[in-house]
Amino acid sequence: MTSLDYLRMANARKSKDPASFEHALEVNLITNFTDEVLKKLLIGIAVERNIFLNIRSVPYKQYHLYLKDKKSALWRNPADIIFILFDVNPHIESAFYPDSGHFAEIMEDIKTYAAAQKGPVVMSTFPLPYQNSYGNHFKEHPIFSFVTDANLALHDLAAKANNLYLLEINRLLHLHGETNARDERNMHAFDIPFSSSFFLALSREYFAYIQALLGQTRKCVVVDLDGVLWGGIVGEVGPMGIAVGPEYPGNVYQNFQRILLELRERGVLLAVNSRNNLQDVLEVFRDNPHMILREEHFAAIRANWNNKAQNLIDIAKELNIGLDHMVFLDDDPVNRELVKLKLPRVLVPDLSVSPEGYASQLLSLNAFTQFKLTEEDRKRGQMYAEEQKRKIILESVETIDDYIEQLKITVAVDCNITSLIPRLSQMTLKTNQFNITTRRYSEKNIESYVKEGLVFSGTISDKFGQYGTTILSILRPTDNSQHMILDSFLMSCRVMGRGIEHAFFNYIAKHLASRGVLTLEASFIPTEKNHPAKDFLPETGFRKEAEESSKILYRLNIPEYLNDATIKIYNTIVVKSAAT
Repeated sequence: MTSLDYLRMANARKSKDPASFEHALEVNLITNFTDEVLKKLLIGIAVERNIFLNIRSVPYKQYHLYLKDKKSALWRNPADIIFILFDVNPHIESAFYPDSGHFAEIMEDIKTYAAAQKGPVVMSTFPLPYQNSYGNHFKEHPIFSFVTDANLALHDLAAKANNLYLLEINRLLHLHGETNARDERNMHAFDIPFSSSFFLALSREYFAYIQALLGQTRKCVVVDLDGVLWGGIVGEVGPMGIAVGPEYPGNVYQNFQRILLELRERGVLLAVNSRNNLQDVLEVFRDNPHMILREEHFAAIRANWNNKAQNLIDIAKELNIGLDHMVFLDDDPVNRELVKLKLPRVLVPDLSVSPEGYASQLLSLNAFTQFKLTEEDRKRGQMYAEEQKRKIILESVETIDDYIEQLKITVAVDCNITSLIPRLSQMTLKTNQFNITTRRYSEKNIESYVKEGLVFSGTISDKFGQYGTTILSILRPTDNSQHMILDSFLMSCRVMGRGIEHAFFNYIAKHLASRGVLTLEASFIPTEKNHPAKDFLPETGFRKEAEESSKILYRLNIPEYLNDATIKIYNTIVVKSAAT
């Protein structure tokens, strides 16, 4: 798809009903240049993904007035996400340079504005002008020094604000090329500083944040083996005869494996889907000394002669993730087309490029964007490796109760802990299956609930290791001190099926009773993916009060719940305060 294609899609959207889209979001766009092209390209990309964006942009050159005026549309109309980009260009005069006072003033305004917003604020760093009159001494140009210092100040501001995230635009400029990114004619004639192709690249970056906000970030890369992870066919040349090693062409595959390993280290799961004999594959992982990736790096391995689409379904089920969280890499166009046809929610990039281009092809997808990397992300690969040990126990017991008892699960409960806010926000953005409302919350949202209500989270472990902070409950107060609202209750898919949700809720109910809370109101909002959470409320003792078109309303009498011996609580799970 070209820039022109997306511009056409944006124009065609005018005739469509916003209610016909899968999602609708409010977006604020703040720039210091003519941004109509950027706005339309972002709308077009969203249309392609069945998302309706209502984008409000500030009038030309009035960003400083709108940021200050709390009665302006920027302040009055809450946005789901806000994007900010200011350009500082050595070829034209700007309010930012040489007036350093303007920069300091705007930084204070953004700090105040971001702190007041419920949705995340994504601000681009200032573009560094490498092409300037100082030539090879470009770093000594005053404007280069100014922008460098400004970006350092921006990073410092973002580190202190939990609702401000930085998009490193100089990474994009580096990838795109500054001379290709700049549009000198349109910059002087219409104050449009960048080319359509660069605006398209930037729009894709913006849209990746929108996908992260909607919980649509990809979580797993599933790879074919022959021709993808190594050269040659292992079934013909054997585990030691494949092309992988320090010399060309083996180094191509080694380096691609390093990229995959880096993705795993930041929390992306790896899995194998290959038409091969399992024993041949395992021998490669275990015995070939040139392999970077080993058996333990993969959360699931399917090496068989089954249909690859069915294998992907099986992998998704084993890992408890949705098909729309998977990226499938295969060098065979027939298999790619099969998966696209059978499983359209799986992202299948075109791998018809040479193996040297695999890494660039994968990284250009913008499929793994997150607002922040947490400790749980870095440990996720290890956690899934520990899960394989748990499966051995599951296969040896007769009942789920026996399985849970043997795991020796402990839940350490925290309440209103501000240091956990980034992780808790991430959980609301990424958890789709066991989530009674699938409401998405920014760090700012969570911060407000910590101040006004009760935010319980559980860090879970068992005899095999840590699951991390993987269960969350948000409770909102009402005017009646004896009544609260269960706004959100969600749990990571990797701890489902262990009864943890009931033990965790029981702890919360006892805490509420000690505070004099007698009744709890809750809703189940059904989605395409949260069927696993459908029965949680009635199973826990909530009684259905009403059913609307979009949700089912429930109410719980807490004293009755605590006295009801028929409600099963997993007493073998140890639930305690994290402070003890």
